[in-house]
Amino acid sequence: MSGIKLKQFSMLLFSFSIIFAVSVGFAQESASDESPKSRLIESVKNWVAAQERIEPDNIEVQANDRRFIVPDCAEEFSVVFAFGTKTNVQVNCVSNDWQAVLRIQITTEYEILAFSRALTQGDAISSGDIIVRKVSSFSPGSNLISALEAEGRLLKIDVEEGQVVRPNQFEDTLTIFAINQDISEGQTLTAAMIEERIVPASETSFEQRFEISTVVNSVMTRDLSSGSVLTNRDFAIASPAMVITELVERGNMIDASNSQIQSVLARVPGDAIISRSQVQRATAKRRLTPGEVLRFSDITNLPHVIADTSTTLELKKPSFSLTMEVLAMEDGFIGDRIRVRNQESGEIIYATVMGVGLVQVQ
Repeated sequence: MSGIKLKQFSMLLFSFSIIFAVSVGFAQESASDESPKSRLIESVKNWVAAQERIEPDNIEVQANDRRFIVPDCAEEFSVVFAFGTKTNVQVNCVSNDWQAVLRIQITTEYEILAFSRALTQGDAISSGDIIVRKVSSFSPGSNLISALEAEGRLLKIDVEEGQVVRPNQFEDTLTIFAINQDISEGQTLTAAMIEERIVPASETSFEQRFEISTVVNSVMTRDLSSGSVLTNRDFAIASPAMVITELVERGNMIDASNSQIQSVLARVPGDAIISRSQVQRATAKRRLTPGEVLRFSDITNLPHVIADTSTTLELKKPSFSLTMEVLAMEDGFIGDRIRVRNQESGEIIYATVMGVGLVQVQ
């Protein structure tokens, strides 16, 4: 029995030795994990995580260089951001009078656009061609694009499924307008007759570049077949303007007998007259022929009272009124206050112009 007990004791001692050896090895490994450099990295991660309200795992501390020696600090390392940025931290150990500046990188999660399927050059992007993906990175990258910017644009290269959407993959495009039916000269264009086309800007001409509001309700200036792309020479916008209907010699009055307001399909001058009220007592500065659009530069508006001519003066009082002939000493339009002279007494008074050849004193 003593031999058997001795054998059992030996096996028990051997098992204890193994357990002790494993414990010692684990303790050594733990001690290695808690090296000064490991403590420093952990301190930096925890401090930055608390400042930025993120997980420590989202922070990378660049301290792997073997030449970077960290002292065994008796207290916790103190950490602050360095150089006014969040890409560097300054670490201090007061008891050892030691400090170091380390570079860090913070991983963030952000959204990007990616292609949901493979596409080829010339394809127009629709909402179904792009998806939103969340990615993590130390920086969100540059030159990304939003869904609003991508939709409707044309690809200038082939792209693969899952590829990140970027501005340099697209053509610069413009919207041009084509007609979807045969249209004759003089016909009015409606929105139903027009279709939009998105094309590369390099394939358009300056004359094709205008807003749709410009062409709707305009009038065709020539016949066009269905599918033709509109240019600004193909249509005209009707604008009201005064047009000469009878020959007007220089110095003659402009009135309803020789002019009228019409819808003009040509581009009207900036100083075109568009209302009859703008040509009251107007005379022509030059000879005007039928069909001309009347301009302010073509006329002279006669004053309602002309200097050195006889005019009627009204004197109105609550109890009576009096009229008499006076001589206007200066030109005046309605509302102007001008000087007039009593031709009998020679007295000069001020009166207000009330109409053609009429002034009034109250």
